[in-house]
Amino acid sequence: MTDNINPSHYKDGPFECIELSSLLSFDWGNVIKYCYRWRDKNGVEDLKKALWYAKHAIDNNVPFLAMYLGPDNDIITARPIRLLGILEAEHWADLEPFWNEIKWGCYKKAVKVLADKINEIEKDGE
Repeated sequence: MTDNINPSHYKDGPFECIELSSLLSFDWGNVIKYCYRWRDKNGVEDLKKALWYAKHAIDNNVPFLAMYLGPDNDIITARPIRLLGILEAEHWADLEPFWNEIKWGCYKKAVKVLADKINEIEKDGE
C-alpha cells in the first residue's frame, strides 16, 4: 500500500527529510525537500524548484534557520549542521557539494552548485 501522506521518497534516506526541513525557514526547508527527493520523484524539475526557492531566499534575505527554540530558549543550530553533514557524507541524492556549501552557510555557492548540477543533468539527457 502506498503512503501518500509520508511517501518513501521522504523516508528512505539516512533520516526522514522532515527532521531537517522542519528546522529551517519555509524557503530553505523547501530547498532541502526538493533536493532530498529529486531522484525519486520529479527529477530535474525538483532541482529547478529548489534553485528557485534558494534564489528567492537569498534575494529576500530569508534566514536559513526557523526560529526554533530549544529547552533552554537557545536557537538550535547544531542539529541542522549535523544532519547536513550526514547528507554530505552519504553523498545523498548525488549532491555532496551542495550539502557541503549549505552546511557551511555558503548559500550563493550552493546556488551555483545546484545550477551546475541541473546543467550537467540536462546536458547528459537524464
